[in-house]
Amino acid sequence: MDNKERFDSALYGVGLRIRAVLEKISPTVKANIQEIRLRSGLPVTLTVAGETAFVFKNGQISFCIAKDLLYAQRDDLNESFKLLCRSSVYAHAEELKNGYLIMKYGHRAGICGTFSGSLHDISSINIRIAREVFGAANEIVRRYRGGGLLIAGPPGSGKTTLLRDFIRQLASGECGRIYRVAVVDSRGELSGSFEGAATNDLGFATDILLTADKASGMEMAVRTMFPDIVAFDEIGTAEELQKVSESFCAGVRVITTAHVGCREELLRRGVTAGLIQSGAIGQIALLPPQGGGQMTLFDTKELVCGSAV
Repeated sequence: MDNKERFDSALYGVGLRIRAVLEKISPTVKANIQEIRLRSGLPVTLTVAGETAFVFKNGQISFCIAKDLLYAQRDDLNESFKLLCRSSVYAHAEELKNGYLIMKYGHRAGICGTFSGSLHDISSINIRIAREVFGAANEIVRRYRGGGLLIAGPPGSGKTTLLRDFIRQLASGECGRIYRVAVVDSRGELSGSFEGAATNDLGFATDILLTADKASGMEMAVRTMFPDIVAFDEIGTAEELQKVSESFCAGVRVITTAHVGCREELLRRGVTAGLIQSGAIGQIALLPPQGGGQMTLFDTKELVCGSAV
């Protein structure tokens, strides 16, 4: 699917009244939409190339607050929530504990409301449009040395998109050889998996394990699939860091991502500092904020030594 089709494919999770307006948006704009945001009693907004856009009732958009905007009401959010859950909140209880819902085609819906053991009184929904950008990882592929890699950057900088393309190229022989890659996909975003079927291209030698428990997933993947590389999105816990170290000691390379605002934060944040100190990561790709510059790729030893890249 191209990006316009990906936007359309996410609309099944939007209530009918608002969906009818969003369907009118021009194909050019649809191709650049990253998020659909619904807030009870407030205008519907879109994230377009990193900027907030408002939607008029006729499907036109504006980057300024104006009259005749499309507003989302509580009934719209309740309807969207029901569609996203496919009428079964119970079936998605574990996802909702973490504030999101896995959608078809790798999209993800962030949910806010009242949490008291379960999520209810939904107040906002953020549908993030999954994208495949073939060639996004070309610069990393060109300079990759075959070891562990951390893709770091602030939210919205494109870490998951870049990781997805890098996995595809690793498992398709575009990095000098065909690597066996085990993907531990905790939210279905990397593979676009839904009900057991992957909709994103992750290459010819990739095994996909869908599990919310990334730490246990890494151990399972290393033990049962004998990969060259284990890849997963968003390292964030001490348990995950421990499994990365164990994988490294077992001879398996690890490629992952982390939320980091700038280069200095790599050694300030406990999990990324531990990852670097473990020796499991040989290179770091540091992404700028969206539209804020170029990716920087450097060796971890240069970060520790403080040398310029």
